[in-house]
Amino acid sequence: MDSSVSSGEYEPEELLRFLIKNDLEVAVFTDQATTSVEYGFFPARWILGWISGWFVAKALGRYGSLQTYGAEEYLSLLGDLDKKYQEIIVIPGVESFPFFYWEGGILRGGLTLVNGYKHILAIGMKSAEDYEQLPSMSNGFFRGYGIATLFSFWPAVLVYLGLKFRRQAREARFSQLYKLPAFLFLTIGFLFLLHNFPYKFGKYDQYHGDQGQAPYQDFIDYVNSRDGIAIWAHPEVKNEVTKSLGPLKANLYTAPYHEDLLHTYGYTAFAAFYEGMKYMIPPGGIWDRILTEYCIGQREEPVWAIAEGDVEGDRFSPKLSQNVFLVEHKTRDAVLQSIRSGSLYAIAGPLAEHLVLKKFTISGADTTVVMGQIIEPRARKIHIAASITCGQTPQGNSLKAELIRDGKVIKTFKGEDTLKIAFTDEVGGPGRMHFYRLDVRAPHQSRLLTNPIFVRPDGSS
Repeated sequence: MDSSVSSGEYEPEELLRFLIKNDLEVAVFTDQATTSVEYGFFPARWILGWISGWFVAKALGRYGSLQTYGAEEYLSLLGDLDKKYQEIIVIPGVESFPFFYWEGGILRGGLTLVNGYKHILAIGMKSAEDYEQLPSMSNGFFRGYGIATLFSFWPAVLVYLGLKFRRQAREARFSQLYKLPAFLFLTIGFLFLLHNFPYKFGKYDQYHGDQGQAPYQDFIDYVNSRDGIAIWAHPEVKNEVTKSLGPLKANLYTAPYHEDLLHTYGYTAFAAFYEGMKYMIPPGGIWDRILTEYCIGQREEPVWAIAEGDVEGDRFSPKLSQNVFLVEHKTRDAVLQSIRSGSLYAIAGPLAEHLVLKKFTISGADTTVVMGQIIEPRARKIHIAASITCGQTPQGNSLKAELIRDGKVIKTFKGEDTLKIAFTDEVGGPGRMHFYRLDVRAPHQSRLLTNPIFVRPDGSS
């Protein structure tokens, strides 16, 4: 959720009180990491980029961020609130758009910031430095001095020639023949030296179009290297707005990016509710394709589904989109481990608070596992058990649960109040791992989504 540190309306402490009032026990803050959207041009791309970027950010309504507030102050503030309010766990994080690029221009019109709403969450990192150095366009994606720095000083040759011609103009009989070249060399040389300032270069820039998945993969890899958790946010959202600030008009455009989740690796989870329901979570959808890649050895780790809600104040009920963490102890570390291990389920909709997953297990002859775990049954038969309840509501309490195996619905169960599932399946011989998950519907478009349980037949790799 966003607080007044970035784009939110309320102070972090006000948001915590609001969540406590709504009986929630975990608060994950994901304020904007940065709002920097520099747009530079000749003859001083860096300097003019900083100035024009400020105007563009204002036009697009981008104001505060962790970058402007200070990472040290941010973590300290949330740490103090975590100690003050024992009834709720406070987890710090940020929402970042690691990469963007420009189309159009200020002078020729149609200036468009592309992929400025393509967000990844980074949560659970420990130090302020970890957050300050998050790779992004504003941080230059590991910007520093290198070979490109040496080449960026090429205008110094023009300055040298200009000074040489200027000196010769003082000694020559026809000085005008030297003054004009001296002026041109010096002017062009100094302009390009200014343009290349500060002579630091990153892996990517915002002036050469889309640069694929590499910037996002770098971001994910960085978060993992800092013992954090990377989560793709609202992958199916489409964002298209036009804003004005005086004579300046700027567009913001981000197309749905759910397909990108197939081509990036190492992230822990994605937001299924609400902007992941059309393409990500249906049977055989992108999530199932990702889980299948894990099962056949094309991914090192599975990917989990979570619920996401842009809580910025009382305009949005936090009960509409929640995660339920299955933990033994109510601590920050336990919640983070629950996310890492897939030991959680997501609920969404007006009746979400009435939905409870009391049980979802798979058993073999002598072993039982839960969400996020792997069972290796010695026999070919496994036993799936689940129990879901929906409290009494004016809209009713009917339940419909789809049991999904490897991306296909193998059985549908229906009931009211309490839906108990007992199902036996044959997993076949060794060869590949399988996954099972539940997708449960309740009245009033409410929904419960489990994370998968994996079955590795004896002898499978």
